Amino acid sequence: MYFDRIEKNYLKLHNLTYHNFSKDELEKHLRLAITGDSESFTNISTAIRSIAFNYFEIKYKLGKLQNIEDAEDLANNVYLSFAEQYHKIQNIEHWLRRVLFLVFVNWYKKQKKYPHFELDEAYTISVDSTDPDISLDSQKAVEILNKLSEKKRDIIRMRFWEGLKFSEIADKLGKNEAAIKKMLYRTLEEIKIKLE
Repeated sequence: MYFDRIEKNYLKLHNLTYHNFSKDELEKHLRLAITGDSESFTNISTAIRSIAFNYFEIKYKLGKLQNIEDAEDLANNVYLSFAEQYHKIQNIEHWLRRVLFLVFVNWYKKQKKYPHFELDEAYTISVDSTDPDISLDSQKAVEILNKLSEKKRDIIRMRFWEGLKFSEIADKLGKNEAAIKKMLYRTLEEIKIKLE
């Protein structure tokens, strides 16, 4: 409860100035960006990413995100949403509040559906474990992983073993970030179904 009040106070304070931009300035840059002004688009895009990162950084500090990379990934999602939708936005403040909320809620739902786990734990569980179900599940998981396509294995390895961000994986594989996320979540769902 105390942390929720801190977060609300933080948001009230930052909604007034939007990190060196007033609401009117953001609206002005948005209107100019819609007409094709690239400098205004750069300015407002940078501001949107900064506002989003600071919002999710607070979520991380309050323990609502698992790591700072999640804050970066979520801020990138907000930026991507802005880049795709900016020409349709009527009110930047309402849009930003709505998207920050929705991006966080979607992330939270996915975390419940696809909880984070380190895949290398499957290799460290001994086959001689006192619980035969654990060793059986870890063996089955390793078998399933080995049967995945090389691209799917690469994404899992880079995300869980190497700890790379989605944007870094996308760069390495020459894909866009959204495609990498989709493939990872679908792969995790595929593994989960095969484990059941």
